[in-house]
Amino acid sequence: MNRAISKKVGILSIFCIAIMTFAVYVPSTCYADEYSMEVDFSPKTINIASARLGEIRVFTNVRYSAFAAGGDSIYIYFNGGADSVPNIQATRDSLGNLILRFGVEDLLDVEGDLVVDDFNNADAVVVMDNGDEYLGSDGEVYIAGKKGR
Repeated sequence: MNRAISKKVGILSIFCIAIMTFAVYVPSTCYADEYSMEVDFSPKTINIASARLGEIRVFTNVRYSAFAAGGDSIYIYFNGGADSVPNIQATRDSLGNLILRFGVEDLLDVEGDLVVDDFNNADAVVVMDNGDEYLGSDGEVYIAGKKGR
């Protein structure tokens, strides 16, 4: 009886070790997909004609520590334009995710790529030192051109 129990415990131990070995072997990444990332612009409505200039934040699911260790550059394009928004800063949120920040005055540098009073497609690109590029898109950014009162 003891021999049968020892045999079952031995087989179960080998099975658990094999499962743990495969779990550790699977490479962990900071992205949901190999070359994509989630992006969420805040605010979703940007008034470029208003006298009030503010800051636009792009929340990502990329770990800030991964970008700080191996990030090279950041680009944000609107509607497939050739020029990126300048002066993008990388910061992090309380969960340790990468946030991309830029001002409305920086957005005005690519005003020719914007469709005013309509939804715009915004693409964020994070380039790493090793050449990997991670792309995220948000097609729900509304650019308003109305003067504030």
